[in-house]
Amino acid sequence: MFVRSVYISDYSDDYKLDKKCNLYFTSFHVPEELDDDFASKASKLLRRLKAENKEVIVDLSPRGLNALGYDKIGDFVDEYDIDYIRFDYGFTEQDIMETKMHCGVVINASTVRTNFFNEATDGVIAIHNFYPRKETGLDLEYFESQNRLFRKAGIEIGAYISSDKDLRGPLFEGLATIEEYRFLPPYVQYCLLKDKVDYVILGDGGISDMQRDLIHLIEADDVISIPVDFDEKYEHLYEKVFTVRVDSPESLIRVKETREYASFGEMIEPENCIERGYGSITIDNKKYLRYSGEIHISKKDFPEDDKVNVIGMINDEYKPLLDSLKRNSKFRFIRL
Repeated sequence: MFVRSVYISDYSDDYKLDKKCNLYFTSFHVPEELDDDFASKASKLLRRLKAENKEVIVDLSPRGLNALGYDKIGDFVDEYDIDYIRFDYGFTEQDIMETKMHCGVVINASTVRTNFFNEATDGVIAIHNFYPRKETGLDLEYFESQNRLFRKAGIEIGAYISSDKDLRGPLFEGLATIEEYRFLPPYVQYCLLKDKVDYVILGDGGISDMQRDLIHLIEADDVISIPVDFDEKYEHLYEKVFTVRVDSPESLIRVKETREYASFGEMIEPENCIERGYGSITIDNKKYLRYSGEIHISKKDFPEDDKVNVIGMINDEYKPLLDSLKRNSKFRFIRL
């Protein structure tokens, strides 16, 4: 599920919520936002979210709770019909267990190493941290080892991606969980994470229309859209849905629908038989005899071959999408 974030410092009466997102994240422990008007602004934001039928995750600290004017988390939750509280530093195990009587709770997936919720995992989600400073995000090995703990306990998992627009201060380096993904397009980050977690959360408050639409598109049909530059004679391959053959090797994506879309068996003349770099789209020519017309995507660099024509190339910043294409994955080529 794609989750959006909205923060008090970004919110105003004319703020437009994402109609296709049903779950929103907000944080009430940002030091710069805890001013005299904090409680009033927080109230307006929460009432707006609930008025538009959004579920809400509130990241909360004891200081933030006090700034809101509450002594008990349960009173705050009941007042605004909060769906989940994500606990920051300063709360006790008793606070968490008492909160479970009022709403769902979110624990820190990046740091928790205990079996604290072994006896009661219902209503519990584990969401990783985001890391505002570059070079401090999680590595994939640790991220996946933590996820295995929660999967074993039957707990859903969430993680953050950074944006391409309106990056959040004070560092403006993207609010991402995985360091390796930080500067990739949000849509690419989403595709790389969607099979690893249950909730992919945009940490920053804004996102470009194109990236937002690409994410909503894959949420709707589970087809990965891959931006490609095709040679003119192969532009008919845009917008058609393909499937990764289940017997594709690690180094090459074989297209299952070659027979239907690429005129399987047609005698393709040799041309543009150049080196096939990572992200190249190729078609076998007539020198491959009855395999003429088969389409592949290169997942490593291959040398030139007079039996293989290069017909297109994945746009550079979207080449990491190849790591999200698994056997039997559905995908389409699109223009940017």
